[in-house]
Amino acid sequence: MEHEGWKICFNGYLPIDERMQDRLKRVMAEIDKLPDSALSIDSEAHVVTIDYTLVRGWQDEARKRVTTVRAGERIVVCPPWETHEAKDGEIVLEIDPGAVFGSGMHESTRLCLKALEKYMKPGMTSVDFGTGSGILAIASARLGAKKVFAIEADTDAADTARKNVIRNKLDDVIEVFNCEDPLPIGLAPIDIMTANITAELIITKAGVIKDAIKERGVLIASGMTVRNYRGVQEELSNKGFGLIETLMEGEWAAFTAARI
Repeated sequence: MEHEGWKICFNGYLPIDERMQDRLKRVMAEIDKLPDSALSIDSEAHVVTIDYTLVRGWQDEARKRVTTVRAGERIVVCPPWETHEAKDGEIVLEIDPGAVFGSGMHESTRLCLKALEKYMKPGMTSVDFGTGSGILAIASARLGAKKVFAIEADTDAADTARKNVIRNKLDDVIEVFNCEDPLPIGLAPIDIMTANITAELIITKAGVIKDAIKERGVLIASGMTVRNYRGVQEELSNKGFGLIETLMEGEWAAFTAARI
């Protein structure tokens, strides 16, 4: 469908299984938020056409685009099909993102990794809310967290995270939960949380995010654009967080806040 000479198409590559309809609903929920979603769409856009295409072998093609990337001063993210010899002081994370988010190549992930280098201290307890590939949970453990809870609502992503945890030999430190709550019932509040998700989800979960973090504990939040991150900060401020620092890269923003 064209509108005044232009057309926008979203090509979604999805596995054919019993969860396909659920995935489509989640994608549609993001499309409904345009232009306030993470996608960069002109403010005058009126018509969006969505074309979902099922393509064999798309994962192999996607893998070819994932390469070794540096994030922050010490962290290097390397896929299993490449090699990187760690230099003095470097922390190398071996991450296979599979079909989920978290290769280290996206700006929002890199911003979280930079903040983790600064605020994660040895002996802390940590939650990675919306862990995806498990990259931030694994980084937290490698930076000295004594216990990390990786939370993921999507079953496939949780499975990918578990594989990456084992690949990095951190299954004694990181526990992956397939659930929707920032901190599963029965677990004590933690020192630091990473949440590289969406602005809408952070706002929706602001209250339970606060409850999951100790007093004076730290939240590292990203997945927001430079257009909508202030709304997230305002909501968290209303819930009892104080802003510490804001980081930006390209169209993406991340910030750290402390529970007051």
